[in-house]
Amino acid sequence: MAVIDTRLKEWLREGRTLVGLFVSIPHPALVEMAGFAGFDFVILDNEHGPAGIETTENLIRAARAAGVVPVVRVSSANTQEILRTLDIGASAVQVPQVNDRATAELAVRSAKYPPEGIRGVANSTRAAGWGFFGGLEHIERSNAGTAVVTHVETVEALRNLDDLLTVPGIDAMFIGPTDLSTSMGHPGNPGHPEVQGAIEGAIRRIAAAGKAPGILVGDPAAYRAWREKGARYLVFNIASLIVRSLTDVVAAIRS
Repeated sequence: MAVIDTRLKEWLREGRTLVGLFVSIPHPALVEMAGFAGFDFVILDNEHGPAGIETTENLIRAARAAGVVPVVRVSSANTQEILRTLDIGASAVQVPQVNDRATAELAVRSAKYPPEGIRGVANSTRAAGWGFFGGLEHIERSNAGTAVVTHVETVEALRNLDDLLTVPGIDAMFIGPTDLSTSMGHPGNPGHPEVQGAIEGAIRRIAAAGKAPGILVGDPAAYRAWREKGARYLVFNIASLIVRSLTDVVAAIRS
């Protein structure tokens, strides 16, 4: 058996529409719940979440045990952070603040072994099964099966989108409505018509380039709406779902 779950890249290549869950509260039980509930993937949030590398490794184990694909959102296109994230067995890295071609290319190259990239090779890592599944087979499987997701969340990224879309090795491009609305001068208002128009246009362009458009959604209605507009990598946030559920329960019993 291989340690790395390569299904995400396969699904994206096949054109499937997927549903994921941001997990910024780093507990294995929440990851397991996401898998048992039927989510396709979880995004372990190491940009805004508090988890360190050892905790993230155990969250990835929980994902594998529950049958849900583990994606890790790193803090930036940092070669060493991407290396360590993939070495502990992540199926994909999701990279925020990718605003220009150089950053996008660095993200992809950091996620791939030579000759495709610059990822350092070690057979003693979890991704290589501590050596049980290392060597050339591991290198080839990782390069072929590890996905790279980049963010589109600033005015600069929108301006450079046509160039970003030509970068080889990016499997999905995730639109962050909160950061994008702030960058566009509408903080706290991702529903502003100008922001919504920019998102819809970006989704069309990403899809036309053969990459999977992704976006954060807050409820099933938003999921369906953005799916109809072409998004294929749709993500809920576990904290938002918990807060809404708790609020609804308390409101119901006190009404």
